[in-house]
Amino acid sequence: MKHLILTTALVAVFSAGAYAQEARFTLTEGYAYQQFDEFNAHSLNTRLSYDLNQFIRVEANAVSGLSGSSGIDCPVGENCSSVEPRARFRYGYGVSVAGTFPISEQLSMFARVGYDTANFKATAGPSGNDSGLALGAGADFFFNDAHGVRLEYSRTDFEDRGDASSWGIAYVRRF
Repeated sequence: MKHLILTTALVAVFSAGAYAQEARFTLTEGYAYQQFDEFNAHSLNTRLSYDLNQFIRVEANAVSGLSGSSGIDCPVGENCSSVEPRARFRYGYGVSVAGTFPISEQLSMFARVGYDTANFKATAGPSGNDSGLALGAGADFFFNDAHGVRLEYSRTDFEDRGDASSWGIAYVRRF
């Protein structure tokens, strides 16, 4: 019995080592549109991923709010340049684990779960950092071995600000 357990453990270790030689880093850079309870925002997203194996990867992301990412109460057709915004998304970061499902050599679907932290500046409501559980899903499509595009949807349940939805598109570079 000990021999069987040892053999199984050695096969698992050597199999993981063989895949580790094929494991890749992925860097994405893209745009996201975000809907918060009080306002909408636009952001620039950077994500670094590492494939642990064919089906699991870990991701770290950094998000920067773009100018004009604020909520303003302004009727359509009115000049509201002097209206003070209620809130502004400034930046964020997070980590997640994603399960991937390869459809073909070029296309894979994914679902992820993680934890995000974001910084807000507000004239009405809470300012500062807020954190929450993040869930997401999407697809990566590669034109060749190194270059591709990523489409995704994410939802974060912030502690103070409620839910936030995000739709994104990004350029993907595999290393």
